[in-house]
Amino acid sequence: MSGVIETSPSPVDVVPSCLDEAEALPWVLERIPPSRRGIVVDNGSTDGSADIARALGAYVVHEPRTLAQQPVTGAVR
Repeated sequence: MSGVIETSPSPVDVVPSCLDEAEALPWVLERIPPSRRGIVVDNGSTDGSADIARALGAYVVHEPRTLAQQPVTGAVR
């Protein structure tokens, strides 16, 4: 026995936070595997980031708070 425990992968959502990241979001979201869900925490973007994220299949959460709180907001919802 090698001491390695083999487990099947568990489902994990990908939760990027953004503030005016319209240019970067397509690059990020297109790399999320189809078996995972993208949840974008939008921090009040004014460049259409939320619309782009939705168009690329992400679930968008609006959270006009500090950047430090965004990952927590996405994980709780």
